Amino acid sequence: MLLQRFGAAQGYDLVITAKRATVQDYLDALNRAFTGLELTRVRRPEVRACRGCDRCCAERAPLTIIDSFLLSRVTGCSSLSEFLSRYGYVAVTGPVVDITLRRLDDGYCIFLDRQARTCRVYPVRPFVCQTFFCCPATGRALAVREAVVNSGEDELVRRWLKTRRVVHYADRPHVNPRDWLKNPFTGRWRYDAVRLRALLPGRLWRELYVPQQEGRRSRG
Repeated sequence: MLLQRFGAAQGYDLVITAKRATVQDYLDALNRAFTGLELTRVRRPEVRACRGCDRCCAERAPLTIIDSFLLSRVTGCSSLSEFLSRYGYVAVTGPVVDITLRRLDDGYCIFLDRQARTCRVYPVRPFVCQTFFCCPATGRALAVREAVVNSGEDELVRRWLKTRRVVHYADRPHVNPRDWLKNPFTGRWRYDAVRLRALLPGRLWRELYVPQQEGRRSRG
């Protein structure tokens, strides 16, 4: 991760220095940046630490197949259908399926501790939660996040289609299973098993990949 100026604010950019880099490598680098870089919180500049700040907990949180697997384990759910019934929200609009974490009547995530304003499943919080920090980022950095989320959720939908289909909202549904094909998340149960090169569009990969020695010289 690289420190990047956005006018008066400080955000981040990224480069990939290893051909075999995984989604877990990306997560680890983001966590180091979020704790080690002087990033500007543009949405809540008065907040000095994320702990106890629940601003992002009221936003849509799409799930990947790996998120659902990890959360199923910590919540004691024995199947994907059970997990989605208890903790997920499946919306089907025409041919589109969107699977997210459930929010309760107050609009906040089901896993938010309402008194402490902290996450009750923080060590295995979803990918979108792990990769969110309310600071600026370059377009290509955000494109990596979007590519991972989209591919991971697509695989979750593909698996959902093979189960007892839990649906919480439907508007003229006409889902075609052929729209959800196998992808780099298929058969993977950990983020360190999903390689970025396999799931990023070729043009984005070529823009981000920097041989390791050059990448080291570029880091600030």
